[in-house]
Amino acid sequence: MNNDTASTKKCFHCGLTNFADTKQCKRCKSDLSLPLKVTKNDKRMRSNSAEVGRSSFSFTWILASVVVVLLGLVFFYMRQRPQGAPELGLDAVVAQTLVTRDAEQPEQNAVEQNSQSEAAATQIVTDLKRFQGATESGIDYNEYDKKLNSLKADLNNTLPSFVRHNPSDEMFRQEVAAALRDYTAAGNWWKTTIRDSSVFTEADRNERTQKDWASARTHLTNAERMLVR
Repeated sequence: MNNDTASTKKCFHCGLTNFADTKQCKRCKSDLSLPLKVTKNDKRMRSNSAEVGRSSFSFTWILASVVVVLLGLVFFYMRQRPQGAPELGLDAVVAQTLVTRDAEQPEQNAVEQNSQSEAAATQIVTDLKRFQGATESGIDYNEYDKKLNSLKADLNNTLPSFVRHNPSDEMFRQEVAAALRDYTAAGNWWKTTIRDSSVFTEADRNERTQKDWASARTHLTNAERMLVR
C-alpha cells in the first residue's frame, strides 16, 4: 500500500489519482506540484476573472442601450424639425419669390383689366345698338343676313377682351348672348318664310321677327344699364 501511495499522486483539485511522475492532472490539467491552497487560490482567481467578464458584458450592454436611446431621440427630432422650421431649397425659394412678386402685381393688373373690359363692353353695346337700329330701318333679308354675320364676327373679336368676372360682368355676357340668339332666331325664321313663301305670308314673318327683335332690344337695354353702373 505504501509503495502504491508513493508511486501515485492524487490531484487535490478533482481527486483523480495520477502517476507519481506526472506533473499535470490528466483530468483537470491542474499542476500536481502545487498544494491544495494554491489550487484553491487559482480557482478563486478564475472565479474573479469570470465576474470581471460578466461586469464588462453588463457595462457594454448598458452603453449600447444608451446609444440606441440617443439615436432614437435624434431620429425623432429630425422627423419633427420640418414641421417647426422647414429648410427652403432653391426651388422653394424661387417659388416663394414668384408668389411674392405676383402678390405685388394684382392691383396693377386689376386696373389694366378694368380699363380693358370697360372699352370692350362699350364697343359691344355700340355694335348691338347699331344692328338693332338696322332691324328698324326696313332692310331686306340679304342685307340683314350680311349685317348679322358681321355682328357675330365683331363680337367674337371683342368679347375676349372683356376679361372681368364679377357677378355683374357674367350677367352682362348673358344679356349679350341672349340678344344675339334673338337676332339669329329672327333671321332663321325670315329665311324659312322666304323658302316656304307658299305657306307663310309676310304677316307671319313680321309677327315672329318683330317679337324676336323686341326681345333682343330688352337684352340690349339690360346690358347697357350694367355698363353704365
